[in-house]
Amino acid sequence: MPQSGWPDYGSYWGKARPGEGSAQCHLLVHHSLDVAAVGAEVLRRLPAARALFADGLGLPTHLVEPWLAFWLTLHDLGKFSEAFQSQCPEVFALLRGRPPNPAKPYTLRHDSLGMLFWKDVLREQLIDQAWFGVESENLADGLDWWARASCGHHGQPPTEGDFWGQHFDRQQDRAAALAFADAMRQQFISVELAEAIARLDPHVFCAASAELSWWLAGLAVLADWLGSNTLYFPYQDQALPLADYWLLAQGRATQALAASGVLPAPSAAALPFGTLFPYIATPSPLQQWAADTPLHDGPQIHLLEDVTGAGKTEAALMLTHRLMASGCAEGFFIALPTMATANAMYGRIAQSYARLFADPTSLVLAHGQRRLVDEFAATVLPAGPDEHDARQLDDTASARCTAWLADHNKRALLSPAGVGTIDQVLLAVLHSKHQSLRLLGLVRKVLVIDEVHACDAYMQGVLEVLLAFHARAGGSAVLLSATLPQRMKQGLLAAFGKGLAQRVPAASENGYPLVTSWSAQASAPLAQQVMATRAAVQRHVSVRNSSDEAEVVAAIQHALAAGQCVCWVRNTVADALAAFELFQCQLPADHLLLFHARFALQDRLNMEEQVLTRFGKDSSATKRAGRLLIATQVVEQSLDVDFDLLVSDLAPIDRLIQRAGRLRRHRRAIDGTPLTDPTAPDQRGEPWLWLLTPAWTDTPDARWYKTAFPKAAAVYTHHGQNWLTARALRGVDGLGGFTMPDDARRLIEGVFGADAEIPPGLDANAMAAEGQGFADLGQAQMNSLTLSQGYQRGGIDWWADAKTPSRLGEASSTVTLARWVDGQLQPWVIGQHGWAYSSLRLAERLIAATAPAADTQQQAVLDATLATLPAQGRWTVLLPLALTAQGWVGEAMAAPRKGQPARRLRWLYDERTGLRLLEGSAADANTKEDPEA
Repeated sequence: MPQSGWPDYGSYWGKARPGEGSAQCHLLVHHSLDVAAVGAEVLRRLPAARALFADGLGLPTHLVEPWLAFWLTLHDLGKFSEAFQSQCPEVFALLRGRPPNPAKPYTLRHDSLGMLFWKDVLREQLIDQAWFGVESENLADGLDWWARASCGHHGQPPTEGDFWGQHFDRQQDRAAALAFADAMRQQFISVELAEAIARLDPHVFCAASAELSWWLAGLAVLADWLGSNTLYFPYQDQALPLADYWLLAQGRATQALAASGVLPAPSAAALPFGTLFPYIATPSPLQQWAADTPLHDGPQIHLLEDVTGAGKTEAALMLTHRLMASGCAEGFFIALPTMATANAMYGRIAQSYARLFADPTSLVLAHGQRRLVDEFAATVLPAGPDEHDARQLDDTASARCTAWLADHNKRALLSPAGVGTIDQVLLAVLHSKHQSLRLLGLVRKVLVIDEVHACDAYMQGVLEVLLAFHARAGGSAVLLSATLPQRMKQGLLAAFGKGLAQRVPAASENGYPLVTSWSAQASAPLAQQVMATRAAVQRHVSVRNSSDEAEVVAAIQHALAAGQCVCWVRNTVADALAAFELFQCQLPADHLLLFHARFALQDRLNMEEQVLTRFGKDSSATKRAGRLLIATQVVEQSLDVDFDLLVSDLAPIDRLIQRAGRLRRHRRAIDGTPLTDPTAPDQRGEPWLWLLTPAWTDTPDARWYKTAFPKAAAVYTHHGQNWLTARALRGVDGLGGFTMPDDARRLIEGVFGADAEIPPGLDANAMAAEGQGFADLGQAQMNSLTLSQGYQRGGIDWWADAKTPSRLGEASSTVTLARWVDGQLQPWVIGQHGWAYSSLRLAERLIAATAPAADTQQQAVLDATLATLPAQGRWTVLLPLALTAQGWVGEAMAAPRKGQPARRLRWLYDERTGLRLLEGSAADANTKEDPEA
């Protein structure tokens, strides 16, 4: 407890756990110094973050740590309020010698209370006492950003506009908080630092502070979490002199950060391509370019456009390695369009990524692949013991940390090496809780985005904001695509330049394959180089168009009977299920697979493993022969699979090019046996793509596509692009084709280019689709952050990231499957992290809420189970399944239709077919595959 003669600010608790251990609380002044010590240590160990603040403010590097440490000590300024302190009345009485005032209930969270006190009280004292000389008042608007970001350590900006006196004791609390702030000023704001701040131009300082507040907020969150871990910062209610405790806190911070898993790993020295990828005998032209092209200092962006199979992933890793080895980057994150592609990417780079670092470093997969979850669950920000007191209305820092880490999607952003879906990085620039922590994790890393063309108008709008933030923080970007429209490319380049306040010239080269590079330090304004393509990926694909599904089915049957393996890519889950049922009675169970997004995570991972085993690069003739895969879009990107025959429903040309990239992808003998001789040609003959299309017409009407594909019409909504695609591939009498890479640019621009002409019958649809694209882009601008506006609430709702729209379209729910067993609910998947592995995502239109149980006893079990899920099940729909004659069946509430009550729908779950609607199937109009499923 505070000693006699200790200043008034020593009579306030920062963390309390009454009745446990010898210490009843951790003094507020101690906790504030703990957090400041962690923040200072982060800056010492993350020179890129330190440089970001130093360069942004124009301060000498050695002044950055004390400057930020001072602001971090103020992060819990709101805890000086009697309203907050009264949550532990016995500790309050012990420290203050009186009971708390019941007239000051705790109704506003302490982060917002701290901002109120700053704006109404401490700011005025700073001005009156001229902490930064005569310019203090002029600098105050800029200082607001530092206070706002440090107080916003709960993952979102504090609210503003209340009156501080309603929550604080106007005499005792005011005096204590001001004395504490002044003590922190004396501790950290040296004469040199105060004079350096005083010399800054107030307008420049304010603008720089607004931008830097985004990253300070992330630092405050991280420092508060680590500084609240009682494994390293045990409770101490005996007051120590500030200087003595600061030394103690610094030592503890060093230990806490060393165990956190967020420190950058030393980069390996530059390695030749063959050492980094010993399994590649001869680099492709693109890979050789990545190994040889001159690189510049500072942030840079590279766009790599090449055909499927050209080795873009290895080229991107080579660039990443060289950027890290040269000191231009301190880690990487690879973002992919779907979970399946993230899994596949991990498998491709697992054997090479460790060579990028001098010391062993964990490659963390963002969505938590099975083996990675088990091995690395505690390596990034391990949570400390729970310190929660049920009477306290605030969630504690340890509870927030535990909840955040319970979602394995987020770990990879704080690790030196990570792989995950693009959604995880897009959330960094949306009004999403803890977005600032994501931004901090990306500082000066290489952001690799694969299949960048898969972004729709909304996602591209958000991605452009992300690239601007990323460039501002010293990061570099490598964007990969086989099919990138010109206007999309220009938007991405311009956004990156905007982050550096520079204009990127227009990309004029139309050749293909193509590399486009830009750096602020480059002598040439924009470097573009047309690449050669190795002979192995130069090929002609013949296309057979058919509007007769029976003919397509017969072609599949004929290929299977000949011992070939086939994939039929369907545009919706419902269509995939229909095709699966069609062949289920014709093929043995082990010869038919169904792959879509409506599987529980573990079942989906098992399905991915089966797909890669049977159809992957190393699959044998025995494993492949006579096998059929029915799949949705989840199979078309980044999965290294190889089929003898590929069938696809009509989709836009970029999708079909991607799907065709899975057709006869590797050299094989006629029976499907892999060929070991890298010079031997594939022996299976010319690759054929069968395309199921609407009946062809030069003059389509408005229902041309929807009549043939009523469900897919809501997936690929621009039916004019579908018609242009069909025309481009139609040929003579339905026999067409394309040659890669020669036809790539012509096909893409012929469908997506500004000069593409839509037939009159589809004009209305095209206008509606393009109008929706502009609306989606506007929505992206509305939902995205603005760098110059700084970290502030601004009257905008900051969502939990479980609800933040990283993609538009239908709202979706996280559905967690459970089984009724002996009157209790257990996760569908038994074992470590069973609930996480039992989840999937589905449109709220189909599942929006947990259905009430049949009786009170079951309801009690249901409520207790929900309470054990992350965030107490707030963002989760629990679907309890009971074993019936039909299989595992459960009920959930669907979103109500307009003017109607909510519907209770019955669902069947099976490990082979996934989650299926048993009744009310008319509601099952399918939409795009959800990459987070």
